[in-house]
Amino acid sequence: MRIKAILGFMLLVIFFGVGGMYIAHTNARVSDRLEKILALNQMEFVRGDLLNKVKIIQADLHLSSSPHSTNVGDFVAHGEALQLVGKACTSCHHEEDMMPRVTYLQQGIDEYLKKASRVYTFRANHERRAREIADASSSGARLLGEIETLVVLSSDSINQKISKARQDISRMKNLLLMLVTVVPVIFLVFTFFFVKRFSSSFSVLVGATEKIKAGELTHTIGEELPDEFGTLATAFNSMAVSLKKQCDAVVAEQNRYKVLFESADDAIFIIEGEGEAAGRIIAANQSAADMHGYTVDELRALYIQDLDTLESAAKAPERIRKMLAGKRLEALIEHRKKDGTVFPVEVRAGLLEIEGRKYILAFDRDVTVRNQTEEALQRSRQLAMVGQMAAGLAHEIKNPLAGIKVSMEVLMSELVLSPEDKTIFSRIIGEVQRIESLLKNLLNYARTPRPVFSRIELNQQLENAIKNAVLLLKSPEFATIGSKGLEFIRDLDPGLPMILADASQMQQVVLNLLLNAIEATPEGGTITVTTRPGRTGTVEVAVGDTGKGMNEEACARIFEPFYTTKPKGSGLGLAITKRLVEQHRGEIEVASALGQGTTFTITLPVEQMNEEQNP
Repeated sequence: MRIKAILGFMLLVIFFGVGGMYIAHTNARVSDRLEKILALNQMEFVRGDLLNKVKIIQADLHLSSSPHSTNVGDFVAHGEALQLVGKACTSCHHEEDMMPRVTYLQQGIDEYLKKASRVYTFRANHERRAREIADASSSGARLLGEIETLVVLSSDSINQKISKARQDISRMKNLLLMLVTVVPVIFLVFTFFFVKRFSSSFSVLVGATEKIKAGELTHTIGEELPDEFGTLATAFNSMAVSLKKQCDAVVAEQNRYKVLFESADDAIFIIEGEGEAAGRIIAANQSAADMHGYTVDELRALYIQDLDTLESAAKAPERIRKMLAGKRLEALIEHRKKDGTVFPVEVRAGLLEIEGRKYILAFDRDVTVRNQTEEALQRSRQLAMVGQMAAGLAHEIKNPLAGIKVSMEVLMSELVLSPEDKTIFSRIIGEVQRIESLLKNLLNYARTPRPVFSRIELNQQLENAIKNAVLLLKSPEFATIGSKGLEFIRDLDPGLPMILADASQMQQVVLNLLLNAIEATPEGGTITVTTRPGRTGTVEVAVGDTGKGMNEEACARIFEPFYTTKPKGSGLGLAITKRLVEQHRGEIEVASALGQGTTFTITLPVEQMNEEQNP
């Protein structure tokens, strides 16, 4: 386009230059011809004057023989005037074809003046004078004829030159008219062509730019544009492709950060750091909303102080001030959920600057579970220490205790004792047996054996446990309980899948629950054993009784070691049961209410981890 415009401009310049040169040349030629016409007109006057001078001299010749003859002085003056006029005619510019005639005319004038002079020389000789007058008059007549011929030729030449000058003027006028009318039209057409090509190409580029601006980053110019616009369109398409790649990269990067932001387990807050709105929550992830019981939109309408307890909120401005000064915050504070629940939060926060504005980036972690885990770990360590001490103590006590028991039994069998003394001895032996049972349970809790997993039918193990419980009720130890007349109800799901478990430990777990139920159930009560499929990949076992039930405090502490509601209980039976269930990667829960009985529910997985299957 640029080259075409330059070429068009050069053509216009050349056209106007050539036209101007032609007009200048024509103007010069017309001026020259007009000058020649003026010169010819001047020659016409000179030749007319010459003709008059010749006629005057001719008149002088005719009057020379009359009384009215011209005196010699006047005749001489007339001759000189004729000679001057003749020289003037000769000195004028003439064309080459006229020069011979002009030269001949000058010669004729000279000859004529000589002959006329002789007329006045021979005034005394009338005959000679008459011949001289006739000869001079004849020469003058010829001279007049020659002058008239020159006048006619000059007039024709003037007419021709005037005609040619008019033609040149007409051509120059037409050319000027063309330059004034046609050339502007050509220029306008040329300009319209270029403007149309420019505007159409420009419109395509502007339209493509508008589409890019509207978000159509994949838009490219498909049509071919002329000249430099084609190069510009190619560059635009390359820019659009590059822009799309860059935007895709930015979007991918934003999505990665968004995924990191949204998928983080910790609560993430972006908080206003300065101004009157300092502390206002600008952004929060879903974990923050879930942690505090709000929606993300609700969090954005709050200040971070709104999530603190009163004591923590009072210190929030000071924490923000320190972070704005460049210090990082690592603290353990308390937050409050939407429902009012207070929980501990570990906060790590620091200064964040975006586009010259200061914000606070905070990561909050709910450490409730961690604290509970640490407490449980501490308790486990304490229990492990107690277990070790208990195991050592039980080992040290076991042998002397066995000796005491044997000694009491020997004395009771060999001595002659009164009934009261026998009762005392029997009570001592019973207490020793109770101490042995307590030591046995303590050792079982401290050194719980790892389960040996095998594929078992849970319903069959429950049947065996119920049968064992019935047999125990018939033993002397449970003589008083066996007389209650309890009823065992079985609600076992026949479609229950076989599970991986330790058969002996499962029987021990269920037997412990059955014995507890038997002791808690009044005379004529019922004990129900239920099995059913649980949530995906699990089965459930429930042991319920119609006993006196427990309050909330007892339910919360029932699995703690050494906690018991029985007058002579050790408090280790349910603790051992819970540990055995957990070793099977299961869960045990209790539901009870005073006067409504108690139900223990065990959830066991059908499959076990490989390392648990092969301990």
